Amino acid sequence: MWGTTLAEVWVLSIGGASGKSPIMDSQKRVDLATQIFAEHGPAIRAMIRQHATHKEEEDEVYQNLYLSLVCSPPPQPLANVLAYLNTVIRNDIIDAVRRRKSQQELVSRYAMSQTRDEVEDAPDDQVTQAEEVERITDLVGKLLPAHEAQAVIERYVYGHSATDVALRMQVKERTIARYTCVGLRRIREAVSKRHP
Repeated sequence: MWGTTLAEVWVLSIGGASGKSPIMDSQKRVDLATQIFAEHGPAIRAMIRQHATHKEEEDEVYQNLYLSLVCSPPPQPLANVLAYLNTVIRNDIIDAVRRRKSQQELVSRYAMSQTRDEVEDAPDDQVTQAEEVERITDLVGKLLPAHEAQAVIERYVYGHSATDVALRMQVKERTIARYTCVGLRRIREAVSKRHP
């Protein structure tokens, strides 16, 4: 199988001239996807890197692309395999971003409804809660540099998404992730020094 071209693999996988049904069986689909990845693996990784924003996303898209090719082999004849793969990769990343954004919106709406219900149920606690938030933000502001403090406060005190915080601070999401990671580590270190 490895010595054959992509077109030959496809013809063999649908039964060739034997008159068999053009529906591929599972093993032939896997072989075709494996052949595509063997021939174009480095180019696939480069295309994914070009479109993806996170390392985790790159691995996820790479694995999903393989499964996508197994479930839905490329149409034949295919003039430009790399162009086809680039389109599939781009569409997979767009779908992943939409799914992630939709999940974040659902979680945010749920959190907001829960917060509103809690506030409506306990109006006396509003003042106490506002004071606690103010104390926390002041403490975080004293412990961290301004950019890290803002990222941690926006993200964990006010519950904004990393995307929203990045837009407000006019930086990339990766930068927000770094700010919050370093900021939280510094807070943990400060707390452990005070309370060993």
